[in-house]
Amino acid sequence: MRIISILLVSLIVISCEKDKFTTKPQLKYLSENTTNIAGEQLLIMRLDMTDKEGDFSSFLAIKKTVKGCPTSNYTDSTLFAIPGEFIDTKQTRGELVITLDKIKRGTNTCFQPGGLVRPDTTIFSFWTRDKAGNVSDTAYSQEIIIMP
Repeated sequence: MRIISILLVSLIVISCEKDKFTTKPQLKYLSENTTNIAGEQLLIMRLDMTDKEGDFSSFLAIKKTVKGCPTSNYTDSTLFAIPGEFIDTKQTRGELVITLDKIKRGTNTCFQPGGLVRPDTTIFSFWTRDKAGNVSDTAYSQEIIIMP
């Protein structure tokens, strides 16, 4: 019986420790609706965000990095923001849904021989900053193939 009590207490302690958030905001890439996108199709990505104090700011930066085609890359901190309604609740955890249409995901600018535009093999990265100025680590998407 004593062993069962010790195991039960250990399980409770371990399960409680997994939800400890840090002062520095954390972003974790969760999923995307597709890894191969074309035309007017929307790219929808989900991120989990946590912060011990719940003092998120609206700042959310995105970077597009394309293998072998630096002219398709971009970094922008004005495209998206963490919603004010969420910030006002001072929650310590939330899920961000990022929707990129054809314009926001950027255009393919690298050409193959013969003048054809090649698909972009892209990784998107995200980071945020809380009101205290703490910057999160960067969260990276899977490789996304963007067809011309």
